[in-house]
Amino acid sequence: MAYTYGTEEWENAYREEVGRRLASESRPFIVATPEWTAEFEGLVQEDADYREYAKEWEGSVALQINAEPEAGLDDDIFILMDLWHGDCRSIRIVPREAAERADYQITGDYAKWKAVLQKELDVVKAIMQGKLKLRGDLPTIVRNVKAATRLVELAGMVEGRFPDEMPEPEREKFRAWVKDMRGEFGV
Repeated sequence: MAYTYGTEEWENAYREEVGRRLASESRPFIVATPEWTAEFEGLVQEDADYREYAKEWEGSVALQINAEPEAGLDDDIFILMDLWHGDCRSIRIVPREAAERADYQITGDYAKWKAVLQKELDVVKAIMQGKLKLRGDLPTIVRNVKAATRLVELAGMVEGRFPDEMPEPEREKFRAWVKDMRGEFGV
């Protein structure tokens, strides 16, 4: 059954899927999966530094990881962070349309996002250098650079496996799961 994003039914089914995957998948989780984003969400929600740095922040931020078939990503992946004055209301894998409605969208190739998570590339510098593309108000991001940096630090704290580092049979299983998620949740 395909769920429609933005409905209570979608949210309930998504939470149920996350719970099932948290219980069944082995750690470390694959980066940019619902279980990985659930751990990221928990870290952000519990982080006093982020709450302090982001108390003036308003708005949603979408992260777009561009498709990289060689890495196991046949389609773009979109992660939406619902952030409001230091609160992280949710972090979800979402359909493209939802990400495009976000107040801010940061887009980049898989390799760039991997470098950001591995602390090899600073996200703000990557935006300024054009390595990641920003849609939204850059001065607001710059004024909230501590909050943005802390989000990236927290994401890097979530232990994760990268699809391009997995053996091919595991990568194929991941591809099949992504295809199923697209069909069921539109992501």
